[in-house]
Amino acid sequence: MRFFLAMKELANIEDFGDDVVAFKFRNARMAGGSRSLAALLALVFFLAAPSGARAGDPLPHRLFSIDLTGDDQSTTVMLQFDREPELVLKMLRGPERLILDLPATAFEMPSEEVVPKGLIQSIRYGAMDSERSRIVIGLGGPFTLEGPVRTTDENGHHQLTLQLDTASRNAFEAMLRDRAAPADAIAVSTQKNGRLDGNTAQDKPFTVVVDAGHGGIDIGARGRNGAKEKDITLAFARQLEKQIEKIDGVRVILTRDDDSFVSLSQRVRIGRQAGADLFVSVHADSVRQAYVRGATVYTISKKASDAMAAELADSENAADAVAGLDLPEEDEEVTDILLDLTRRETKGFSLRFARKVVDSMEEVLVMIKRPHRHAGFRVLTAPDVPSILIELGYLSNKNDEKLLQDEDWRRKAAAAIAAAVKKYANVRMAAFR
Repeated sequence: MRFFLAMKELANIEDFGDDVVAFKFRNARMAGGSRSLAALLALVFFLAAPSGARAGDPLPHRLFSIDLTGDDQSTTVMLQFDREPELVLKMLRGPERLILDLPATAFEMPSEEVVPKGLIQSIRYGAMDSERSRIVIGLGGPFTLEGPVRTTDENGHHQLTLQLDTASRNAFEAMLRDRAAPADAIAVSTQKNGRLDGNTAQDKPFTVVVDAGHGGIDIGARGRNGAKEKDITLAFARQLEKQIEKIDGVRVILTRDDDSFVSLSQRVRIGRQAGADLFVSVHADSVRQAYVRGATVYTISKKASDAMAAELADSENAADAVAGLDLPEEDEEVTDILLDLTRRETKGFSLRFARKVVDSMEEVLVMIKRPHRHAGFRVLTAPDVPSILIELGYLSNKNDEKLLQDEDWRRKAAAAIAAAVKKYANVRMAAFR
């Protein structure tokens, strides 16, 4: 039915626009052959349109190119869109970055064409959620910004031009005060991602929050053959959700159930607001040693168990910076005795659950040597939620990369983790009966 409506609508449009098709149709003079062409074009447009657009949502903006010119003293950035976008610019320090916040945008240029140049050391771009996208431009030091200058080319495409110049620290700080971003610029709805309900503490089921690492603009690690960590963790989180839902009396909440960015602090907040009894964050990182493979289970500790654990924690803790969020200040020493006791108790529960997960996974999966390790992962910092981080494998290892994309392996690994959840949940729920 929608196809015929699309044909009818196209036949009644006088000017469909250069961005879709360069033909014009006029009802009074449309011959039979033209109507056939209109029907064909309607079908092409209908099939090509995003699902949201078919439901009446506005089409995303299209970004055709990001062109860089200049040198290490002055660099120009020009972006070419199909139409004029709303734009919010922010500047951050430590490291120095320029943030471009956009409405939902389809990035249509090949990634290999966007190569850092001049002052620019890195460029990342992608979705923050279904309504917003972001470009993060990393620079090698203090800079000043001129623009954006908005122009239109001969094809009617909208161009945004930004001028970046090397600057003194004082000049950068002065401009930073005018364009600074808040510490957590992205507000993610826990109602959407967490699917929270109105259960009270008395009748709340045993709750497990499953956290798919990375997402949206934050791709995470890349495999040797191109696998993206954010895709692997989301697929695994959905499979783990299915396995845990089989356990009586246990509910599951995902911190994200699509390709959206969720900040580290928001992931922790979702767990706490859900009153979670367990928090399980899943990842699939890369390390410099390509021979390293197998699953690893991490709990939190100020001091890392080894150099690799410390390196992974540093990498994961920088996820917000990758997405253009300012890094938080280090927490001050906790002096509240009750909170300190809560943290100690939570850490004990985390260690017990981690051991159960290791025991369960070792029965069916390849595990790294010394599979239970610890480091200062920010996503595990909830003082009242037992939390673990599972490295499912390492994308830097070709064998792990292949397994991580295998549906049967995901099912087996998720079932092993769910079995550990069941054992832990049965003990905890029995303690409150």
